[in-house]
Amino acid sequence: MPNETEDRIARVVDLLRLEKDVIRNGEFAALPDLVARKEAALAELEGTPARLLAGVRQMALENQRLLDAALKGVQAVRKRLAEIRQSARSYQSYDAQGRARKIGPESGSVERRA
Repeated sequence: MPNETEDRIARVVDLLRLEKDVIRNGEFAALPDLVARKEAALAELEGTPARLLAGVRQMALENQRLLDAALKGVQAVRKRLAEIRQSARSYQSYDAQGRARKIGPESGSVERRA
């Protein structure tokens, strides 16, 4: 029985290592399948003493930290892209009195001169 438990733990560890590589390489499309495999492997460990799973827990926490950092990075990129898009439409400056003022493309019609 101990060998069977060790084999199950080793499977989860392998999946956690794979998950870590996937996160670090930004291959997020592979995560749903990997999560399903990991959940199935973890279900097999139900009833395993906590002392045997300490390493697995640490690896899972590290992967969670990596995912959190990746999410923060994606959010920062989205925010920066939104700022870039907004600045392409208009620019904010200040007038002589220190009031914020948007400077954007002139609206209206085009005047043609002969």
